[in-house]
Amino acid sequence: MSSDIRSQAERRVDRRWEVVPDLWPFDCRDYSIFGFLADVRNYSAVRPISEPRGIPRDAVDRDWWDDHHSCSWLSTDELLAFDYDQVIEDRRGRGRETVEPGEGKMMTYREFLGEGFFDDLEELKASGAERIVFGFD
Repeated sequence: MSSDIRSQAERRVDRRWEVVPDLWPFDCRDYSIFGFLADVRNYSAVRPISEPRGIPRDAVDRDWWDDHHSCSWLSTDELLAFDYDQVIEDRRGRGRETVEPGEGKMMTYREFLGEGFFDDLEELKASGAERIVFGFD
């Protein structure tokens, strides 16, 4: 069974959070990104940017997330500040297999996450989004 991400970008307007219209960051089925964002389907055994934090109390449409797992949020600032040039070992083998340490492929997070991840990150920055809220189904 596969897993998908549901995400929304949010920004503060007059001290209230609102959804950034027409922006769903990282909204693709990419288990490399899922593993990095929240340790979901992390067959590559990479260190995620954060363990899932849950949905913020002040999130827009908070109840919508009840049917999702591994819900979390990340600020745009922490996504932009992360050192994507760190070298990691991608330990994903075939399918859902995770190979032993030392048997994987060495690469940077930048290579591991791919161009689409950074396109979404640029869109977040350009939109004025302050955080993303996401969960998996």
